[in-house]
Order: sequence, then structure tokens, then C-alpha cells
Amino acid sequence: MSLQIPTRSDLKHYTLQVTLEEVTYTLEFRWNVRLAAWFMDVQDLNGTTTLIAGLRLVANWPLAAYKTGRRPPGAFVAIDTSGKGIDPGADDLGDRVQLRYFSSTDLGL
Repeated sequence: MSLQIPTRSDLKHYTLQVTLEEVTYTLEFRWNVRLAAWFMDVQDLNGTTTLIAGLRLVANWPLAAYKTGRRPPGAFVAIDTSGKGIDPGADDLGDRVQLRYFSSTDLGL
């Protein structure tokens, strides 16, 4: 069963901490006006070491699904709940588009 990441669209740059498979990570989200896209960084607990940088949130596609180094062992997926496969706009993250984390167990790894 996947875990829904508590994203928000009222802030265009923010961080939150989430525990994924018994390890706590800091996720940093930012809206890029020029590209009209959301980007995410995955950092260690203290936010001092970036594990994944500049991950563009695209709809219905496994994001960073390959385990290397200290990255989370599962996969993030930005799910467009409308079923249209549209990437999240500035006001869609956490509403129409939900960010979910599928664990390595979910993926059969």
C-alpha cells in the first residue's frame, strides 16, 4: 500500500519531513514559474545532504525509482486523480495531483 505525501499548493516553496521505510527524509518542493512545473529535492533528515536534486513532478510516472546510495528504496509517483495524466499546475499539488510513495515492498523489490 502506498503512502500519500502531504503536499500543498498554497506555498510555492516549502519543505517537509517524511519517514519512508523507517528512514526520515526532508523533501523540498518548489514551483518553477518559467517552466510551469513543480520540482522536488530529497535530502537527509537534517536537510544538509541532497540525495536527489531537481526531480520534476510529472503525472503518472515513477519518479526516482532506482535505488542508489542513500536514496529511498521505493518510488514516488505524482498521480493525476482526474485520470487525464496532466502534470500538476501551480495550484494542483495535493489536490488534483497527489504525490504518493510506493515502498520497495509495494514494488516487489
